[in-house]
Amino acid sequence: MKKFAFVTGANKGIGYEIVRQLAEQDYHVFLGARNEELGQKAVHSLSFSNVSFVPVDISDTLSIQTAKNKILEVTDHLDLLINNAGIALDFGILPSELKLETLRQEFDVNFFGTFQMIQTFLPLVKKSQGGKIVNVTTDMASQTMFANGEIPQLNILGYNSTKTAVNSLTLAFGTEFGTSGPEILGVTPGFTTTDLNHNSPGGKTTAEGAQIIVKYALSDTNYNGKILDKNGIIPW
Repeated sequence: MKKFAFVTGANKGIGYEIVRQLAEQDYHVFLGARNEELGQKAVHSLSFSNVSFVPVDISDTLSIQTAKNKILEVTDHLDLLINNAGIALDFGILPSELKLETLRQEFDVNFFGTFQMIQTFLPLVKKSQGGKIVNVTTDMASQTMFANGEIPQLNILGYNSTKTAVNSLTLAFGTEFGTSGPEILGVTPGFTTTDLNHNSPGGKTTAEGAQIIVKYALSDTNYNGKILDKNGIIPW
């Protein structure tokens, strides 16, 4: 059976490289992005016959449903749903100076958007044998690692807390799915230089970050309900 994957936030950065690496593994990959021009440009630049553009704004319920309908024109199942889309609006802003509307906006996209994506596309993932949902997260969302100083302590309340909430989604849905499937897991690529962090120097390349996510997406090991970094399971 032909394998299908949907990657959100994929017109650039890590998402773009995830699409490339899955396409190289013979997946038909739906490249999801908010901006049609940028999404189509990304598909064109990848030059794979098995990559197609699907417009999706994960903060918009109607957009998510429309994306589902577009995918259903091609396939009735998804082997992989990779929730990569996200925003970070408060790098360099102290928690005491963070505006409420900024925090709400980050949760609307990163948490509520991911929640809606999971609920909407779950029926398609369930139709796949070995269907899997991967939520892209950050090691800074690990309360244990952050508190223990095991990671760079960038005290970014908005971004970090939305991803902690996404980790909770992963645990909750994983508990619901149990051993009967599908499988849901969270993966952090670690510090990667992208537009998200204003291209801060010293991080992994986007291809290296994507490789970590793709490795777990294609792994035969079941990590249902777990959060992982390049070395394996990390604490909550």
